[in-house]
Amino acid sequence: MKPLASQGRQLARLVRSLSLRLALAVVVISCLSMTTAPRASAQDVYAEKTLDIARKLQCPVCAGQSVADSTSQLARQMRDIIDQKVQAGESEEQIIDFFVARYGPSVMTEPPKSGFSLALWTMPVIVVLLGALVVTLFVRERTLRTPRTSRLATSEIASSDDDDELETIARDVLGPRAGGTVSGS
Repeated sequence: MKPLASQGRQLARLVRSLSLRLALAVVVISCLSMTTAPRASAQDVYAEKTLDIARKLQCPVCAGQSVADSTSQLARQMRDIIDQKVQAGESEEQIIDFFVARYGPSVMTEPPKSGFSLALWTMPVIVVLLGALVVTLFVRERTLRTPRTSRLATSEIASSDDDDELETIARDVLGPRAGGTVSGS
């Protein structure tokens, strides 16, 4: 049995040794990968800015897709033009103005908030506010009204006042002979 026990110890030492070497290798590889991680180059910055601008422009050929998302030939050409203009140092506003001059304001994914489109941007807010005002006035009027039972009592009082007034008018017009016949008393 002794040879079996010594073989078990040797196997345990071997497993421990291999696991330590494996752990050391993982640490070394991860350290090397961190030091050689790619750094953002000027090309990456340009590409990122190009995509940001391309997302703000609508593809004139594709329905509902931005220039960044479209795979059409025209969208690729527009991305190339954007990239050239970004590398030339033009601002985002200048690049967007270039495409608006070429394709019209519909090329923008978000229309400008001026002129007629300003009215379109503010219209939903105005409609919601007017709706809230109407609901508030309706609720206020309903809560300020007298309850139904008191309205009936008020109408009965008004009815008897009307009867007295009619009786007085009938006496004036028809004379004293109509005195007791109109009121029913």
